[in-house]
Amino acid sequence: MTVHKSQGSEFTHAALILPDAPNPILTRELVYTSITSDRHWLTLVETGRGQLMDASQRRVMRVSGLGS
Repeated sequence: MTVHKSQGSEFTHAALILPDAPNPILTRELVYTSITSDRHWLTLVETGRGQLMDASQRRVMRVSGLGS
C-alpha cells in the first residue's frame, strides 16, 4: 500500500522503502505521514545513501495559489 493510500490509517507496523535515486515526490511531508502511520514500530529501508536526509529537506512546492 502506498503512503498516499494509507493516509489517515494506523497500523501496528509500517515499512517505508525509499528509492535509490532522488525523487521530487519524496518530501518531508510524505516521510512524516509514513512515520506517523505506525502504532508501534517502523521499518525503514534506505537503498540509496542519503535519501532520507534529502527527503527530510525537500518540502512540497505548492503552485495552486493557496497560502501554505
